[in-house]
Amino acid sequence: MRNRTGLIILMFASVVAMMPNSVLFPAEDELASHLHRSLGFVGWMVTAYAIAYVCATPVLGMISDFLGRKAVLVVGLCLFAIGGLVPIGFDNPVLILIGRCVMGVGSAGIQPMVDSMIGDMYPRGPARRRAFAFFAGAIAVAEAMMPFLGGVAAAIWWKAVFVLYGSAILAAVSTVRLNISNQAAENEERITYEAYVQSLRVAARMPVLAATVLGAMVFGVIYFGISAMMPLAYGGAHTSLANGFLFLPLGFCWVVGAFIFAKVTHVRHLHRLVLCALIVLAGATWWLGDARSWLPLLMISALWGAGSAVLTTVFTWVVGDESPNAVRGAMNGIYNAAYVLGFSVGAPLFISLVHYVGLQNACGIGAVLMALLIPPLCLTYRQAAKVKAAPVNSLKA
Repeated sequence: MRNRTGLIILMFASVVAMMPNSVLFPAEDELASHLHRSLGFVGWMVTAYAIAYVCATPVLGMISDFLGRKAVLVVGLCLFAIGGLVPIGFDNPVLILIGRCVMGVGSAGIQPMVDSMIGDMYPRGPARRRAFAFFAGAIAVAEAMMPFLGGVAAAIWWKAVFVLYGSAILAAVSTVRLNISNQAAENEERITYEAYVQSLRVAARMPVLAATVLGAMVFGVIYFGISAMMPLAYGGAHTSLANGFLFLPLGFCWVVGAFIFAKVTHVRHLHRLVLCALIVLAGATWWLGDARSWLPLLMISALWGAGSAVLTTVFTWVVGDESPNAVRGAMNGIYNAAYVLGFSVGAPLFISLVHYVGLQNACGIGAVLMALLIPPLCLTYRQAAKVKAAPVNSLKA
């Protein structure tokens, strides 16, 4: 695969970008205790990060379309590290929340840039899909390991959770030395502002992109709702380390699924694949309402990993393939902002639902929301496949 070193560096940056909240959830009790704040303050840390991320992501995506991805990525990694390390030196809650906002802005310059740079590095086709599958595998590793690492770090020293954010510095140094080719930009002239706006309008009118953004947001809501509810389902998982173990099957199955997609890139019927994934995720979410022991919870975690591998890989394929080259940064920014907006809502929403209607009903609501994604995603993906096949069929005729 071409640009292999560059892809590895970008995957490392994407793993760093998955840290902000994944390492907090298993350690939230310890953090609240040592910061002498209520558990709600940890929620505010998540919210501050998410608000900054959602606001900054589309803006930085558009900036990268004009000024280049690498510069935005390096600055984003540096801001990520600066904001994330604030709690190590300061216990002031205002400074910590400001640091989380800085971290959110920095993270907005990481994940969308990685998505866009992979799209730039590889031409449309199997090579790009394979690269995105490896990228999804890196995300899966992060999803599996970050909660576990957060739990282990908090068990050793509560501030060690924030030390993990310092790895962004290493990623920034590696990115500075990054030298990759831009396959998508070859033989293209520098785009004008008017052409850029026109490309944005074209992208905004594409149902397949709109459905993907909607799917990413709803998936983010339910995924992080599940992440918050899973430790609550088993009364024995009161330690951060035990909570971290619950997410290992999820990450393992996500990794396996992602690397399967790296080998099998020629998937013709994406709508069927998405349908199966949504059914699995809806069923696993429903099952969580009745799970009260370790074995069912680990199986639910594994099912969520498998379903998440399918959805996230397909989403990145669609955004990477369907977005006009000129506005790839902006579209990846919007896609990532939708996902983060979803997870910023998901955890507090479902924790509140558990409080008011109980765990079983909260899981039922999550399952229904997941099932409601079936019509918009499957129908638009099926229609997009028909449109692509139409010229080929007409030529054959």
